[in-house]
Amino acid sequence: MDKKMIPIGIDNFKEIMVKDYYFVDKSEIIKDILTRNVLLITRPRRFGKTLNLDMLRYFFDNGVDSCNDFEKRLEGQIDVDNRYLFNGLKISQDEKAMTHQGKYPVIFISLKEIKENNWEDCLESMKKIIRKIYMDNNYVIKYMHKEEQEEFERIKEGTATRIEYEQALKNIMEYFYRYFKQNTILLIDEYDQPIISGYCNGYYAEVVGFMRNMLSSALKTNKYIEKGVLTGVTRVAKESIFSGLNNLDMDSMLIPANGDKFGFVEEEVKEMLEYYGKGKNYEDVKLWYNGYKLNKKEIYNPWSVLKYINDKESRLISYWVNTGSDDLIRELLKNNLEMVLDNLNKIIKGETAEKEINEAVNFNNLDKDEDYIWSLMLQSGYLKAGNAEEIGKDPEGNGLIKVNLQIPNRELSGSYESMINSWLSEKVGKSLVETMLKQLTEGSIEDFIEIFKQVVIESMSTYDATGAEAEKYYHIFCLGLFIKLKDKYYVKSELSTGLGRSDVILIPKSNKNRGIIIEFKKAKKAQTIEAAAEVAIQQIEEKKYDTMMKEHEVGEIVKLGIGFKGKDCEILVK
Repeated sequence: MDKKMIPIGIDNFKEIMVKDYYFVDKSEIIKDILTRNVLLITRPRRFGKTLNLDMLRYFFDNGVDSCNDFEKRLEGQIDVDNRYLFNGLKISQDEKAMTHQGKYPVIFISLKEIKENNWEDCLESMKKIIRKIYMDNNYVIKYMHKEEQEEFERIKEGTATRIEYEQALKNIMEYFYRYFKQNTILLIDEYDQPIISGYCNGYYAEVVGFMRNMLSSALKTNKYIEKGVLTGVTRVAKESIFSGLNNLDMDSMLIPANGDKFGFVEEEVKEMLEYYGKGKNYEDVKLWYNGYKLNKKEIYNPWSVLKYINDKESRLISYWVNTGSDDLIRELLKNNLEMVLDNLNKIIKGETAEKEINEAVNFNNLDKDEDYIWSLMLQSGYLKAGNAEEIGKDPEGNGLIKVNLQIPNRELSGSYESMINSWLSEKVGKSLVETMLKQLTEGSIEDFIEIFKQVVIESMSTYDATGAEAEKYYHIFCLGLFIKLKDKYYVKSELSTGLGRSDVILIPKSNKNRGIIIEFKKAKKAQTIEAAAEVAIQQIEEKKYDTMMKEHEVGEIVKLGIGFKGKDCEILVK
């Protein structure tokens, strides 16, 4: 029997249902939507936001494409009902919810493709979206006054003022009400994409001003709106865009209202794997693509699970990380390394990095406040919030959350390694990195030491090498350096071996290759860097850090003791 096709990259609900693609039923989210006025849903990219929003569109939409269609429907001449799309879904069992099916005019807007390099193009893209809404609903013009008709035409033609475009969504909802005698459902997908583009390209103030005015008029003081649902990756700080919007509810990675409606839960993943004959691989899939926990439910990355199932070779690789731009996160980590170094080092080593963060991201302070960087990374899916606990509200009503920052799964572990490697290659130079690694693993250790010492001096010039973070910097530096060795080595940090925990240990996958143990020691006030390096070597010997490599019968084991004070370091070899 042929298996259902997997809807990778398809976020049109009707197409999935009509063509009978494999569909994971999340329709019960509709019941929650019916209890809200305005709901902002934030989840990482490719977690099902667009598909769920499109499902809401088909559920609520009265099916009107033109005035004539609507009048014919009222007369019973045609049936444009989408009710059949929900046959057999969970929501169809709720009679009360189903009374809302097909009852409302719906505005569905997607802003996900607004990634312009300048404000002028961004504004034109926003105006184009609004113009299309007006052109598609030209029939409402018969219920408008002359001045309203003239403004309607200006918006369609692209000659309206900025203020008229900012008020356009609110105004057309009033026109819908006059025509249908029914309030409007407003759905906005990826509302924050223009804002992120504005931040990255230098027109943040302009785009935030436009979005604030447009959303406030449509959502805040509009008696013609029935429900509003917005999706995005982040919650932009209230003072930036949602000022005064007191009817806004949140559903986020940090404070989830519908934890299991985005992404896949364990039962859904197991059922899918069994259906496609890959059930025996469940534990591997869990290790790679699970890791988020919302409302006590384990949530899997849906994109990676679907891509894995669709992969004929069943490769466990980084599907999700490679699908979209993480340039903003990479730039933030690279440009603020000193600020995030302590917690980044803990996160990578699997230690507890406890923070109190704000669920909303203030883009104006991203480069000034470490907490906003972690908040952005949590909401973007690059971290998970272990033991998340809401501890209060800030003056703007945004939730303050106490969390343990953790890397969700093996797929994301690789992304941190890639980020650090890119940073190091940019700092040092790709060819020099490769030369260092070749000397370390198969060439002259003395040549490696000479290059290492020079590179450390140059690359640490922008950081506080004399502060308490210096040793952590060396750890991060070496992690980035050794990532390229993963084909030939098991690269371990803080590994329990012998009688203690080694700083860095490179265990060769072939015992014919050279094994390497590295220990760092910061020179104390009256101590020389040479003496600190000697202490590091003694610790490797006394703690027997070479035990594991001897058990694997590694022939050559190199022990490096690195003593440092600020940018100056000395390396002893044994």
